[in-house]
Amino acid sequence: MKRFLTLVLALVALPTMVFADNDPKADEKAQVVAGNARFTVLTPQLIRMEWSEDGKFEDRATLTFVNRKLEVPQFKVRQSKSKLTITTSNVTLTYLKGAKFSAENLKAEILVNGEKVVWHYGDVDTQNLMGTTRTLDGADGAKLRKKDPMELGLLSRSGWSVVDDSKRHLFVPVESHWKQWVECRPEGDRLDLYLFAYGHEYTKALKDYTRVAGNIPLPPKYVFGYWWSRYWQYSDNELRDLVETMHSLDIPIDVLIVDMDWHETWGMTFKDPRKDEYGQKIGWTGYTWKKQLFPSPENFFEWCRKQKLKTSLNLHPASGIPTNEEPYERFAKAYGWTEKGKGIPYKMSEQKWADAYFNTVLGPMEKQGVDFWWLDWQQWKESKYVEGLSNTFWLNHTFNHHMNEKGDERPLIYHRWGGMGSHRYQVGFSGDTYISWASLAFLPWFTATASNVGYGYWGHDIGGHFYHKEEEKTPTNPELFLRWLQYGVFTPVFKTHASKSQYIERRIWQFPDHFLDMRAAMHLRYALVPYIYSAAREGFDTGVSICRPMYYTFPENELAYSSKEQFMFGRDLLVAPIVSPIDAATGLASQRVWLPKGERWFNMTSGKMYEGSDEIVEIHCTLSENPYFAKAGAIIPMYPKSVKNLQGIINSYVLTFVPGGDGETTIYEDDGTSKDYASAYATTKVTKRTEGNKVVITIAPRQGSFKGAKATSSFELRLPANYPPKAVRVDGKELKYSRYAEVGEWGYDGYTLAPYILVGEVDCAKGCTVEVEFAEGDLAAQDKLYGIQGVVNRCVPFTAEFKTAYATHYDAAPLLPDFYMNVSQTANFIMEYPQNIHKWVENYYKSLNECLVEIDKIEVLPVEFRERVKLQLTKY
Repeated sequence: MKRFLTLVLALVALPTMVFADNDPKADEKAQVVAGNARFTVLTPQLIRMEWSEDGKFEDRATLTFVNRKLEVPQFKVRQSKSKLTITTSNVTLTYLKGAKFSAENLKAEILVNGEKVVWHYGDVDTQNLMGTTRTLDGADGAKLRKKDPMELGLLSRSGWSVVDDSKRHLFVPVESHWKQWVECRPEGDRLDLYLFAYGHEYTKALKDYTRVAGNIPLPPKYVFGYWWSRYWQYSDNELRDLVETMHSLDIPIDVLIVDMDWHETWGMTFKDPRKDEYGQKIGWTGYTWKKQLFPSPENFFEWCRKQKLKTSLNLHPASGIPTNEEPYERFAKAYGWTEKGKGIPYKMSEQKWADAYFNTVLGPMEKQGVDFWWLDWQQWKESKYVEGLSNTFWLNHTFNHHMNEKGDERPLIYHRWGGMGSHRYQVGFSGDTYISWASLAFLPWFTATASNVGYGYWGHDIGGHFYHKEEEKTPTNPELFLRWLQYGVFTPVFKTHASKSQYIERRIWQFPDHFLDMRAAMHLRYALVPYIYSAAREGFDTGVSICRPMYYTFPENELAYSSKEQFMFGRDLLVAPIVSPIDAATGLASQRVWLPKGERWFNMTSGKMYEGSDEIVEIHCTLSENPYFAKAGAIIPMYPKSVKNLQGIINSYVLTFVPGGDGETTIYEDDGTSKDYASAYATTKVTKRTEGNKVVITIAPRQGSFKGAKATSSFELRLPANYPPKAVRVDGKELKYSRYAEVGEWGYDGYTLAPYILVGEVDCAKGCTVEVEFAEGDLAAQDKLYGIQGVVNRCVPFTAEFKTAYATHYDAAPLLPDFYMNVSQTANFIMEYPQNIHKWVENYYKSLNECLVEIDKIEVLPVEFRERVKLQLTKY
């Protein structure tokens, strides 16, 4: 099946509103006034509905809606003395004039899949697909705290949703560098609602939401690397040792988080009953460097820069500026505080306070080297000075604005969800979850569902944060931590973290039996960054985030709504993480997966191809296996293993051509940090098409440019589940085969049954064409190779156990039996003699069947081992 990724068109055709001057006042031609009511037709499926007691309407931006100046859609208006009807191509809205909105006087008829659905004012949206919540603090799986429930989202199976903006605060223009500030709504009885009548056109609704509420910004590229974080009393030397250990063990890293012990805590402990005047633990808020741990913050940050690390410090700002804090005098002078000897209360809702805070408290530390701030607001939800204002939202806005003013780099904050409109301030910190399998199992649904309000960059504590009290002395379960890391590969922010407990471990080298698998997850994350970054750009352009519920693509299939432990990761990958422990007897963990019909799905871990259907399939995975599926014919842009840090321009790519069809993709590039990515970017289109016995791969000339763009890019092409080709040509020049291929040659990987072509440097202005010619019938016989990858890779640990059992029983252990060796050594046979692959594959299938019978006859092998081998060689 041919597939087409339309990112290039999206980049060219779609507006980049986040960089334009938003205009909150709608075109007058889009407005219809009927007495004390006003209706604004923003799109054929999005209508603003206002009613005010005084007949005055609001044209200023709110914290949610910042742009209403859209092209006026076509609509018709019929008005009589008592009735108003507005008709668009999708909606017929009727208002019986005179009274405040009610179920009796306001309704809309909406077309949903050709059928009429009627909405009345006040209807409860029982089919809403939800959005997200402020925080997962204290969550154990789907059990959220009562004070932090899931909020409604923009999408609903009912075909409509309503955003009530009536009490949302306003952005009002101010004559200062802030440009706009918060203000309460005018007094009086008034309603301000937005009817989203998109039926099941979910992605269209998200796009139009970002047109009126602002785009989802593209984070800096380093955000998609590995973040180290742990609540622990580290010194600067200990952090240096930690990072150097990571480097020595080939562990990639981009972001170093320093939790709250960077500052003085004045002897605070969790059991310390002392509270300050604001009801917070003394030392929870702090701005004074703890010099015993960080004698020279400047030198520490300089070292971080040399290691290509971005650094963030944790903040708890609720207690304002206590008197014992180092910046107290500076702040008091700038703010005009006259009550000396008294703490200065938190008041971010006041411009003067905010200016003093950023200029005298955080500014000096940013000059020392802080790259961004981890805002950890856990206290009262609403401002004590501006009624109803979300402290979380306003912190997000002010910090984002401050970071945006600092220079040419994209602003970045790390904080909790503050309500609708928070998608403009990325990225998100989901809070402190309990360490449990239930928490892990909940996160795939939770993360993808947040995309329903554009909140596409949740960062979770990979591994979980803390234990229940009765479990608090439990050592870290390495299997659970491994599975969390494997799931984390496919989350927006890849960050490990944990509470301050000597029992909780996040240094993966402390788990020698699981270390290689944990590191493999980190390497896979870095390999996938080009795919992730391209999807993040798509989120900016379309409003569709990288983690996507299945119903975005399959809205009329019931399974799209009930399959909650899986999601689409970008356009081409379907992820169904393992979220339950293995069966000790089989060494396998299972997961139920729905692979939708209309596509074929290739398991990138096992190499098995599935026909999509309306049936649930059950997959089985060892600890080493992290299952994810690619659409047949997809092209996945990746980085080579040499990439261990995402800062700077990276121009080396590994293109993985998923078997089963032709397709195309687009690689998105920019400099990774600059704010001008709306226009300063480049794209490279890659296509694959089959012509008889040839596969023709075209890397098109690069379109566009950006600061620092290199003239050439290096490419490696991989074609899993393919026979070795007869010939490979790059721009007409034939490449030779080598067992140990180097640039300008091609080789064959027996463990993924993939020809790989080391094209080398390509002139980006010219591109190149690669022809891969196969023997007659080999492309048609590709299905014989599906699934071998999973079996031969599982044989690697089995072989070691097999030999150990033989060595225990025999003085001079004989060679392992042929029926087993012909299976386990298949990859090596093929790599040594790729011209004989048909022989090796035929031998593989014959020997696999024999192995499943004959292994039971080897009595020196433990019975449980024999059973495990049989199961693992057949169930995947």
